[in-house]
Amino acid sequence: MRRACREEKTILGKTRVIGMDIYIIRHGETDWNALRKLQGQADIPLNEKGRWLAAVTAEAMKDIPFAAAYSSPLVRAMETAKMILGDRDIPIIQDRRLMEISFGVFEGEEMKPENPRLQGNGFMNFFIAPDQYIAPEGGETFQQVCDRTTRFLKELAARKELEGKNVLVASHGAAIKGMLSSLYPTDLKDFWHGGVHKNCAVSLIRVRDGQMTLAEDGKIYYENE
Repeated sequence: MRRACREEKTILGKTRVIGMDIYIIRHGETDWNALRKLQGQADIPLNEKGRWLAAVTAEAMKDIPFAAAYSSPLVRAMETAKMILGDRDIPIIQDRRLMEISFGVFEGEEMKPENPRLQGNGFMNFFIAPDQYIAPEGGETFQQVCDRTTRFLKELAARKELEGKNVLVASHGAAIKGMLSSLYPTDLKDFWHGGVHKNCAVSLIRVRDGQMTLAEDGKIYYENE
């Protein structure tokens, strides 16, 4: 994985630094992940395995000179961001646009086909046919998640003070897919585009001359299970 994004361009004999590297990490595992409970915006902390995953990933990313860090305000994302940063003296800026998709009244339910509450209402299309997904009461649609996360990403990429810098972003499975969906032609039926990222998977977006490209997608630093 790239350690710094410093890249030079010469214009009229002058050299300037351009570009930005944005490292987006999904939070570590929680007990609700392990139990396949719908987590959404419920504030569930990392479990022991989740902290281990974050520690392994932090070791792999220890030489990246981050200049800024952003996180979902949910504790599992904040814990992960803090572990990745380690002793770097960088404040973590919380942004609600990085929160996970809301499952409304279904948060805490087990994501199992035999769960009667999830039947007959369009909810089970969540992974298999996202274009036909119907959000539960109080929940969000995929389009709403794409809209808010894309706004965050575009605003971040346009930050002139972060030009030539490395930025950490800690978020969640569906929220990250929402951000990445703006980088390739797609529609809602292809929302998952390769599947949900594993816990502590890292994606790298390179910003060059205002253009964003996905350089790495869902890289993990621990043994694949």
